[in-house]
Amino acid sequence: MFVHPFNKKKIQRDVFDISSTGFSIRDKPDDVIFFPGMTIPHISIHLAGISIANCVAQIIYRQIEENNIHYGFAILDMDIHSYSRINHILSINADPKISVSTEVDMDALWEFFFQAGFIYPEKYNICQAHRKNFIETYRKLYQDNPEIARHITYEKNGRIYGHISMIRAYERTWLIQHHAARSIENKLAGFVVLRQIMLFANGMYQLSSAQMDYSICYFRPENKFPDRVFGGFARDFNNPQACSLDLFTYLTLPVTSPEKDLPQEWLLRESTPLDLWELEQFYNHHSRGLLMNILNLGRSAPGNESLEKVFERLGFLRRCRNYSLMYQNHLKAVFIVDQSDIVINMSNLLNCIKVLTTDPSGFPPELFSVLVSKLGSVYNLDKVTLLLYPASDIESTGISHEKRYQLWILNMCYMNQFMDYVQKKFRMKYN
Repeated sequence: MFVHPFNKKKIQRDVFDISSTGFSIRDKPDDVIFFPGMTIPHISIHLAGISIANCVAQIIYRQIEENNIHYGFAILDMDIHSYSRINHILSINADPKISVSTEVDMDALWEFFFQAGFIYPEKYNICQAHRKNFIETYRKLYQDNPEIARHITYEKNGRIYGHISMIRAYERTWLIQHHAARSIENKLAGFVVLRQIMLFANGMYQLSSAQMDYSICYFRPENKFPDRVFGGFARDFNNPQACSLDLFTYLTLPVTSPEKDLPQEWLLRESTPLDLWELEQFYNHHSRGLLMNILNLGRSAPGNESLEKVFERLGFLRRCRNYSLMYQNHLKAVFIVDQSDIVINMSNLLNCIKVLTTDPSGFPPELFSVLVSKLGSVYNLDKVTLLLYPASDIESTGISHEKRYQLWILNMCYMNQFMDYVQKKFRMKYN
């Protein structure tokens, strides 16, 4: 249903077929009110008399058939809730067990996370220490259905067998996270939800309102499944400006008194544009990847509501601040103080300090404790998570670490190539 942009009459037509990126209608030859190129700024799509989506669409083709004319509409933009509802309807038509961003029973979600082994003792200790905040955060994510997060589950009779989610992590970047599954009727539920999130993201990034130029995920290098799916594509495609891998060292340090001073000739201050430019030159020489693109340091998108403001409006926390560590006026590292709600990512990868080291030489390991105590007070935690890059340079300084994470970044313009790779490598079908 829509108001015709020229004659201003209300028009209603039956949808002939539909996908998440477009639909088509059939019209009589004597009703020539549509033509290719025409843009309709407000279309309401109804199912069983109920409006399920609003969108902007453009007619992209006209085909004459025997007694009808077939018109194809491309969806130019729609809000994320509309997009999710269309995807949910299309998904359950293919498999009734798939749910796209519908309300999730929280008891079933916790039971699944524990039974699937996704919450192991270390994660449980983090969750238990902040139990009230943890429960409330996940209730808002999975029941209030905010625009900053999407989730896909594979369920039967109220029991969850597969799960994957996305959250908007940076201004134009979404993080794929919390992928877990358990077996059901000899079906690989993990592949089902992975396939569904790929289809979802492939249509979503084309909508300007989605703010999705990149998708990212973190995984442990020794974890074979994500290393084959995500890492395998990055290595096989071999174009770091399309898809990149960056290895980080992960460790936690206690927050002590912030009054302790840095050694003489060392200085910690807010980053300047020159610092960030120098960091970018170092990274481009070292990796040639996409990390600087997603962090978007020191830049803001004019005309758009900032990510910090979006999270705040929805009752969440998301904040990034940049600090430079100088030695004798020479840049040694940039500290990105990344803040989010506790356990919005269960490994705290969005609520941590990212340390991007440009020069590890002469870097005393004990300096980290002083720096963490100065910067870590904003977290109100006893311990703060650090992600250190480059991992090899940091480890050469003798700093002990707990584990390592690969950061996988995909330029969404190459999503089709990624899907083709997964289809060939794992025989995954998308139809």
